Amino acid sequence: MRTIKYFALFTVVGLLCACKAQTAADNIIPSDDGLFPFVISFAGADNATDFSALLDAPAGKDGFIRVEGDHFVNDKGRVKLNATNLTASANFPTHEQAERMAARMARFGINCVRLHFMDCSYGIDFFPLAYEGCIFANDGSDRNLDPEMLDRLDYMISQFKERGIYVDVNLYVARENYAMKSLNAVNPYIQAKEKEYAHDLLTHVNPYTGLSLAEDPVVALIELNNEDAIFTSYIRGSVRKPEWPTVKQLRDGSVDEKTKRDLFHTLEKLESEHWNNMYDYLKKELRVQAPVTSTQLQFSMPSPFEKMDFNDMHAYWQHPSINVYWKQNNIAMSNSVNGGTLPELASRRYAGKPFTVTEYNHPYPAFYGAEGQPMFHAYAAFQGWDGVFSYSWNNRYDEEPESQEYFFSFAGRTDVLAHFNACAAMYLRGDVKEADTAVIPVVPMKAFEDDFVKNPSNASDPVRLINEQTDGRITRKHMLAHKIVTDIHKAEPVRFEEEEMGDVIFSDTREIEWNNSEPGHGMFIVRTDNSKFFTGFPAGRVVDLGDGVSVALGKTKLGWATISLASKEGNGMLSGSTLLAATGFTHNKDAKFTVEKDAEGNPTTYISCRLKDWGTAPMMTEGINASVTLASEADATKCWALDENGDRKIEVPVKKNAEGKAVIEISEKYQTIWYEINVE
Repeated sequence: MRTIKYFALFTVVGLLCACKAQTAADNIIPSDDGLFPFVISFAGADNATDFSALLDAPAGKDGFIRVEGDHFVNDKGRVKLNATNLTASANFPTHEQAERMAARMARFGINCVRLHFMDCSYGIDFFPLAYEGCIFANDGSDRNLDPEMLDRLDYMISQFKERGIYVDVNLYVARENYAMKSLNAVNPYIQAKEKEYAHDLLTHVNPYTGLSLAEDPVVALIELNNEDAIFTSYIRGSVRKPEWPTVKQLRDGSVDEKTKRDLFHTLEKLESEHWNNMYDYLKKELRVQAPVTSTQLQFSMPSPFEKMDFNDMHAYWQHPSINVYWKQNNIAMSNSVNGGTLPELASRRYAGKPFTVTEYNHPYPAFYGAEGQPMFHAYAAFQGWDGVFSYSWNNRYDEEPESQEYFFSFAGRTDVLAHFNACAAMYLRGDVKEADTAVIPVVPMKAFEDDFVKNPSNASDPVRLINEQTDGRITRKHMLAHKIVTDIHKAEPVRFEEEEMGDVIFSDTREIEWNNSEPGHGMFIVRTDNSKFFTGFPAGRVVDLGDGVSVALGKTKLGWATISLASKEGNGMLSGSTLLAATGFTHNKDAKFTVEKDAEGNPTTYISCRLKDWGTAPMMTEGINASVTLASEADATKCWALDENGDRKIEVPVKKNAEGKAVIEISEKYQTIWYEINVE
């Protein structure tokens, strides 16, 4: 790999809600005319929608996942985690539900599940759901594991293992008083409870596998804590000793530079000691084999992560505002001229460690959610990241919802699930190649301290500082074009040549294009031999997907659509089976949306969906009209519209263009979101 070294400061930021205004079309709520019900089945499937062959079952057969250099490996070689989350009571399905869920996840090419929020306390309300159960007995102790819940968890893990699906075990997320985990670096009582729970959970022997989680290679990763660290807790005001200055005093100049630096080192020492103590407890006393990390990078400075095995991040595009009805920006990331969430994520990867993103979503009810996971997975493959986790598969006991029950769930979200196979192909199979060029900002540890002194926060803005330190020559657009790996152990800058970036950004492999040449009509395109993807607003343009494949999109309700093609066999699209998915406007039946107004009463891009307007099952979706031209000969090509299970329901005529190539007219009349293309 060619390497270009750049000098820049690297920082972190939290969950992303920033947006820019786009076309007036985003303020219009389309009519439901022509929408039809379509709920993807809850079983595994032996048809064109089954990508379970990408999994290597049973999980752990090639030994424990471990770290070598900056990647995960096992005895067979490199391991990439194409993953999702289960949240709260969703971690405790019945045995029958667990079997079906494991088969369904495998069908979509999911090879890891993050076991998240299962330590939540009874009675906690987290809008809009009251949690229905957790791993603790409902005895008020928040310490005794519930035998029934533990049995359900054990059986689910055994089913995952059988299908080739690893697990990522989260330890301290939500138990007892949720806010108390912010004290874990300074409170011995909380530290003792952390160790107690880790011991009880990780040393418990699963009767269905005969192994504890500490000794079972099905465990890919372990996270000590979710979304908290002492730097964040201090900035938020939830942790402060009397001798420490307040955040207000830091920011208004009431304290001198030495006091600020002393505070930085105090926080750094407390946090490092706590994470290192917990790490040693898991590794040395509990004999945990899996890689371990502490929390997500955006919640702290880099030095407390030094001993951890891997680095992790979370990000959301247009995260709903947390209020009585969680209003949300209704903006497509494909229209973002600055790369949306992706530059921040790319700029946070540290050299020498594997990098994961264990939560990512473009939440419902925004209309453009289908684009999120494919864009994320394509860039993760290009950047060479080691684990990508959609958040969340489900948040309920009901493992088979037929509608959208929560902002972040996927289990019933037809428009998002339709493209999961393509996500697995692009990332897990490696259809999208890793970057040819690495951009390596050099960010000495001292830079983080200096930035804390100037701009006291839990973490810094990496894109801003990289841009500042390179006189504007490294921008968000550069982070879309090249692989970014930040070196925090070198101290000297490395100079570089300036590189111009326009409105059309190509990855240096030329497989990914982000086209904002027409304002308000952005397009994101992936062109590989075995996967092709498009999302955006073509505005009458024919979308070239490479290798003789193109899409001419008809009229849609949003002027936007998401279309993916993935070869099932991975041997190109001139033979075998290809799954084509096409989605547009999709929401719960009878859902009602409100366009918010600004202070002057003008419509904005904000929408909201109050609980009374959330709607019911089933999911209703738009059929996409488009002309898809292929490189295969028309006489050798067949196509079928598929039903909810992915089985063929009606043959679609294949036309012939002037060169004799196949042309397929997909249509709303077929009332489907996916098609099978077969080339002899």
